[in-house]
Amino acid sequence: MEGMPKVQKQIARYILENPFKVVRMPITQLSMESGAKSDSSVVRFYRTIGFSGFYDFKVVLATELAGKSFYHIYNGEDVKINDGIETIKQKIFLGAMKTLQENLEILNYEVLTEALDLIEKANRLIFLGFASSAAIALDAYFKFSRLGLNCHFSTDPHINAVILAESHKEDVIFGISYSGESKDVVIPARRAKPVAKVIALTGFPDSSLGKIADICITTVSKEMNYRTDAMVSRIVQLAVVDILYTSLAVRKGSQGLDKLRISRQSLSYLKY
Repeated sequence: MEGMPKVQKQIARYILENPFKVVRMPITQLSMESGAKSDSSVVRFYRTIGFSGFYDFKVVLATELAGKSFYHIYNGEDVKINDGIETIKQKIFLGAMKTLQENLEILNYEVLTEALDLIEKANRLIFLGFASSAAIALDAYFKFSRLGLNCHFSTDPHINAVILAESHKEDVIFGISYSGESKDVVIPARRAKPVAKVIALTGFPDSSLGKIADICITTVSKEMNYRTDAMVSRIVQLAVVDILYTSLAVRKGSQGLDKLRISRQSLSYLKY
């Protein structure tokens, strides 16, 4: 720190005092909360200490904080290297339950209603999600397709680019990224605006995805997931998809029930 300019010292001091918060922050949040006030100051900081990217810096910071912990779930319930399967079962389940309870209390009713209104009126509903978030996007694609909506989902960014090459007024893009910094989600969604509307499902409203969203559904998860993929946060995101899907089915009334009956019948020949 001694050889750093004033602003970089300020950033360094903030990180040393708040390391557990920093590993869950997008770059913009760190720049604001540390008082640097610009992303470029944070970029100069992590380059000064030898990192090529902010994510690389956070991975190393999280690993150092984790020590011998394999995975941090919730309030210190770390999965340790020598834990047995029974202990891991307890920690994973308890962490998931605590996280679901916290999100139950903070999820905004008005935001969910606004997202539901957009989905109901959508001419095309395009789901974007990759890696861990791809499973959530695929689940949402399947569920809303069952209700008769015109849905699209692909894990190929090139196919998504073609689908969004010509956006229409009633297109709705549903972008899923817990960090909110996945380029494959943010870039096509940004290019489709302002014609298309964007719903974001993310953990960080100040992230790149959160900033371009017309409606931002924010979930929280205290897992530290730089050694492993996000786990508990995915459960919360699945619950949000289920809330929107079920609410739309209820809103459609008998028409919604008919759609579900037809879709279930269409799958009957695939069951023994």
